[in-house]
Amino acid sequence: MAQTQRHANLRPSSTEKGQVITAAVPLDCSETDFLAVSRQAYALIKRLTGCHCASGRVSFVVEDGFAEAIRVDLGPAGTD
Repeated sequence: MAQTQRHANLRPSSTEKGQVITAAVPLDCSETDFLAVSRQAYALIKRLTGCHCASGRVSFVVEDGFAEAIRVDLGPAGTD
């Protein structure tokens, strides 16, 4: 039986409040998965800033995939 590939995505970006690294993780993200993603995020922070800490210079955000899974499209406003 073939194994299903699981992955997380790290996406660096800049906002008016500074640099942000956003992690998109699977809905079934375990503690072990989260630690693996965090280690990679901190490695990316170190490459971007030269420092391994996230002391306000870079924000680390984990996307709420569950909110996307339950979003309901209501269509355009004003149509009855």
